[in-house]
Amino acid sequence: MPWTQIDLLIEPLDPWRDLLMVELGELGFDSFEETQQGLRAAVRTERYTRVGVEKALARHRAHVKVSMEERQVLDTNWNAVWEAAFEPVRVGNEVLIRAAFHPPDPGARTEIVITPRMAFGTGHHATTRMMVEAMLAMDLDGRAVCDMGCGTGVLAILADKLGAAEVHAVDNDPQAVANARDNMAANGCRPWPVAQGDVCDLEPGRWDLVLANIERNTLLRGMPRLAAALKPRGTVLLSGFLAPDTDALRAAAREAGLRDGDAAQEAGWTLLACHRP
Repeated sequence: MPWTQIDLLIEPLDPWRDLLMVELGELGFDSFEETQQGLRAAVRTERYTRVGVEKALARHRAHVKVSMEERQVLDTNWNAVWEAAFEPVRVGNEVLIRAAFHPPDPGARTEIVITPRMAFGTGHHATTRMMVEAMLAMDLDGRAVCDMGCGTGVLAILADKLGAAEVHAVDNDPQAVANARDNMAANGCRPWPVAQGDVCDLEPGRWDLVLANIERNTLLRGMPRLAAALKPRGTVLLSGFLAPDTDALRAAAREAGLRDGDAAQEAGWTLLACHRP
């Protein structure tokens, strides 16, 4: 089955390359390669709509210069191509995220071994790294943790390794769900559930910590559900949005009855911690 591949030249790269990668993922693209000047992405030709891509690019042209080339390519094992380029990710001196074919590092306090399969959440993205750093600063021993939009399952795996008493992972992409299940099993996690779903499936008053590394519009729409899912004094870590959107997320959190707390930023992306009284 043929694929359509697009090459984007992006100036400046940060944070727009990462943002466009997320938006193309929502349009059905499931193979991505960061290039020196931008991004290469591929999608099954039957799922490709040039109009959809052009609309996504047009939304950001006031802030970033983007040009696009399009071509048809033969059927390719994109997983093999993507995994071959996957490099280990180190978050501080605490966590190493690597593939099974990378050698272990005895100096890393916590290792997470994943088979990426092109799902989001490998640790390379600034939002995932900020999530990991925030989790390391928390006491998760005995806590109930939900990873909403789990991707490869990195954050759910880390929650298990940090002593969470209950872990639940959710993603709306069936490929991500299957990948997260495999990765959690490969890391020796207890058999926690990994489900296909979204914020509407969150049970009220269930979680001490919700990890919501998704994207701006989903967070804004789902804020009442995210807030309701927390136990009293529970926390939701919000990420997947750009720094200029922070005020809108703070306002939505307050409207949902949360107290907004500390924020962190990296490469133009923001993490916001919000708390239920």
